[in-house]
Amino acid sequence: MKIRYLTSTLLLALTSTAVSAASINIRHEFQPDHGDKAGAKHADRVAVSHRFANGVGFEVEAKWRSNNEIGEHNQDPFSEFAGNGQQANISYLYRINESFTLTPQYKWESNDTKMGNQFNLTLGYKVNDDWSTSFRHRYHYETRPNVDQSAHYNRWTFGASYRGIENWGLGATVDYTWKQEGEVVYKDDNAGVSEVNFTFEYQGFDSGWRPFGEVGATPSKKDTDEVDSYRPRFRVGMKYNF
Repeated sequence: MKIRYLTSTLLLALTSTAVSAASINIRHEFQPDHGDKAGAKHADRVAVSHRFANGVGFEVEAKWRSNNEIGEHNQDPFSEFAGNGQQANISYLYRINESFTLTPQYKWESNDTKMGNQFNLTLGYKVNDDWSTSFRHRYHYETRPNVDQSAHYNRWTFGASYRGIENWGLGATVDYTWKQEGEVVYKDDNAGVSEVNFTFEYQGFDSGWRPFGEVGATPSKKDTDEVDSYRPRFRVGMKYNF
C-alpha cells in the first residue's frame, strides 16, 4: 500500500509541472578496520533525484555492498556484490522568503530484514551568498517482516555550508539521536552524537559533473561489545546535474 501511494504521488508530480532540476549521484564508501570488533567495509550506491518548478521533489536510491566470503562482508572493494537495500523519498521545498526555506519529506527504505519509514522536516537559512545553515528533525519508525518487533528514534541534524571559495563547496553536519529505552547510541546512553561529517565538492566543470568527498565518523564497537569509540568513514563520488 505504501509503495502504491508513493508511486501515485510521484506520477502526480511528473504530470503537474515542468522540469526544474535533476541529478545523478554515484558514491563509494569505505570504513577501515577498527579494532577487533569492526572489520573493513565497502559499500556503493546510485541515487537519482529530481525537483520540479512547483517545489515537489523525489529521489530513488539503490545500494550494494562488497562480499568476499560468507561471514566476511565488505572486506574488498567491488568484490562479489550483494544487495544492501533501497530507498525512495518525496519532498516539498517551500520558500518562506529569500532567506528561509521549509522542506517536509517522507522517506521509505528497506532491505531483506527490515523496513523503515522516515518523516523529516528541514529548515534552511541562507545567511548570505557564501554561507547557509540548516536544521532537520527526523522521526524514524522501523518494522521487521514476520516479527512482532519495531523500533523508532528521533534525530536532529545541524548543518552548515560555505561557497566563498571559487568553484568549491564545503559543508559540515552533526547528528544527535535519541533512541528508545534499551537501545544504545554511544556507550550506555540511548542519546548522543551519532554522526559527524565534513564534505567538499568541486563545481568548476562546465559539463555538469561534480566530484565530491566526505570524511565522517559514527559510533562503533572497537575491542569490546560496548559502543565506546567513533569509527572513521570515507566517501568519494560524482554528481551529474542536468
